[in-house]
Amino acid sequence: MKLFLRSAVLASACALAATTLPAPAADQVTLNAEVASSVRPAFEQFVKIYESKHKNAKINVKYLGGGVIQGDVESDNPIDIVVVGQNQTDKLGAHINTPVAVLTNRETLIVRRGPTNIKGLKDLANPGVKVAMANGAGSAVGTLARQVLKKGAEDFGADFPVKVRQNSPAYFETLQSEDDVIKGLESGQADVAIGFVSSLDPSKFVGIAIPPKYNVDSVYYIFIPKSAKNAKDAQDMVALMSGSQGQAILHSHRYLPPPKK
Repeated sequence: MKLFLRSAVLASACALAATTLPAPAADQVTLNAEVASSVRPAFEQFVKIYESKHKNAKINVKYLGGGVIQGDVESDNPIDIVVVGQNQTDKLGAHINTPVAVLTNRETLIVRRGPTNIKGLKDLANPGVKVAMANGAGSAVGTLARQVLKKGAEDFGADFPVKVRQNSPAYFETLQSEDDVIKGLESGQADVAIGFVSSLDPSKFVGIAIPPKYNVDSVYYIFIPKSAKNAKDAQDMVALMSGSQGQAILHSHRYLPPPKK
């Protein structure tokens, strides 16, 4: 009888334990993202939203120049999410799934708050002016800045781009990203930067508009590379950035809407 009671108690305890043990945690997912540095402030916000909705997910992000991102995607590195400009996206068709346009960025002149002799684009060629540009080989933001200078040459002389490039200090010769250019401006390495309107932090800088005839708009896309290991999970980030909530966030960071389809 005692043996029977002991067995019954043990069975009941095992059954109780089975009903009170927590369910196994969902598998942890780590998504790798490479994002153009000019989109960093907004994407940091998207990461927080995504991770708050996906408790088992973490996003590791590298903020890089467009040329570096292009090379990584072409190498079929295990990247799940990419945000980069059209110049790179157009060259990556064989390596990516369908890209989705999420924002447009526009060039502007950026100067530190305080007195400045810079009044417009033409002044960048003046002697003694230090111009911040991303001059590293293959830099996407540097390519856009040079396109602005090329357009300016139509009114300011054929040697205008050369004069401006000569005014860009050696500090900027190897830079690839918008982040690094703006840091150089902030630290006093330059008097003015050719940068994106989204980089214009009003607490630190003042923007000087570049007239439309000289300006360049750059469309940015989000896409999932074909080499992605977590394509299904990454799709939720595409939906977030391209949806109404994502577009409102991008607008709050001074980005312009993507082109209408």
